[in-house]
Amino acid sequence: MKRSVGVLVLLVVLLIPREASLWTEVRHGESPKFSVPTSGSYCLTVTGYYTKTDMLAAAGVVRVKWESQNPAKRRNEMLALRTAFLDWFVDEWVRQNGTREEAIFHVRTYPFQTDPQSGSATLAPGCR
Repeated sequence: MKRSVGVLVLLVVLLIPREASLWTEVRHGESPKFSVPTSGSYCLTVTGYYTKTDMLAAAGVVRVKWESQNPAKRRNEMLALRTAFLDWFVDEWVRQNGTREEAIFHVRTYPFQTDPQSGSATLAPGCR
């Protein structure tokens, strides 16, 4: 009986989804000033293209530079980049005469479907 309870507890602990979280202080621009010292950097370059098809744009991440080789730390790097992009996206949408609500609507209604043909970004020493 004790062994069954132990196995059950172990399974519950292993199967509980872990929430990925990371606080990100966001500052935009060429020389951002953060409230804490920083070291190392990671980045990605997103490029968009016009097409001749109505209501269709083409875009993708073309370059990425990771700071860490550790997959868990890279996921944290991705969370920070996601936060910075979404912060910029909402602010820029408003600067382009949209509303904050519209920007958030467009983020929340993204279908999150992956395309196996999308490929992957080129690893690069930097993103400029």
